[in-house]
Amino acid sequence: MVEQLDDMETKLNEQIEKNISLNKRLAESVADGILDSVSEGLALSQKEKLASLAESVEFESEEEYREKLETLKESYFSRTPATKSEAPQTLSEGVDTTIAPTAAGMDAYVRALGAFSKN
Repeated sequence: MVEQLDDMETKLNEQIEKNISLNKRLAESVADGILDSVSEGLALSQKEKLASLAESVEFESEEEYREKLETLKESYFSRTPATKSEAPQTLSEGVDTTIAPTAAGMDAYVRALGAFSKN
């Protein structure tokens, strides 16, 4: 009887380990499917970034996992473009262009630089 009990316990433990392994593989497969659907429309580099971020997300249920991935996607890959200014700004805006007084020896250099900057 004791041998049979030990044998049955060993078989039960093997079946439990197989069950755990299968459930883990199923969860990974479902998580991959959700990741694929959430990352649809992203560039390849963005999909890879989202996949690396998703590795730290724990899979508890399909709905929670999808919500967490959607949040990551919105946080890192928002589609709102940066606002562009109406007219391009130049570096000289707001710069005082009056020539400051210089020493006598520096006058020639300042004129040369002034002529050079106008070309």
